[in-house]
Amino acid sequence: MSETVYGLLGALGGSLITAAAAYWGPLHLSAAARREAGKTEGRARREAETTRIILMRTTTRTWRDLLARTVQDLELGLLVDITAFDEAVTTARNSAQSALDHALHDGIWIQQTGYGYPSAPSGPFGPDQLRVLSALGRLTRLTRAAVIRREPMDADQAEVLQGALKAADEARGELSAALLNRLEQIMGVTVIAGQASAPLLPDAVGGEDTSS
Repeated sequence: MSETVYGLLGALGGSLITAAAAYWGPLHLSAAARREAGKTEGRARREAETTRIILMRTTTRTWRDLLARTVQDLELGLLVDITAFDEAVTTARNSAQSALDHALHDGIWIQQTGYGYPSAPSGPFGPDQLRVLSALGRLTRLTRAAVIRREPMDADQAEVLQGALKAADEARGELSAALLNRLEQIMGVTVIAGQASAPLLPDAVGGEDTSS
């Protein structure tokens, strides 16, 4: 075989290699880019859901703490301004309801009333975890009635309010436990004695109800 033929075959081989690299190279890069985009999108989804979980915890806690402080003031015989109370409660309640509504982004339906909702909640949130709004709503009504009376509470009235506060704390604790379980699943959070070791949740700092 002449040197000319060898040279021709070498040139053809080089062209084929160049053409293959030009074809397969972008495909490989495109697949890698898609994988990286998928990872980024997954991280963004997990971070967004984590933010919504934190909001559900903090907003229900803010509402609960507002009512607990008002109950304490009433037990001490202090007068509470009804207008200021109504404004604060409206803000706290709306924030909590909005946070729970946004759980729909994660495929979780948090039941808020007895009307227009599925009979069986989806996901890890059963009926026991979903009564927090009902419990906080009852505590709100009882506390507001005591504020309107503008008179010192007797022992029976104080007992009723404390009972409602305890029920609200239990309901919120159940919801918080379900939310922490969800965090374990999506972010690999390790829960120790009811607390998340990482990341730290904002509502675990300050306030009165740090256990849930």
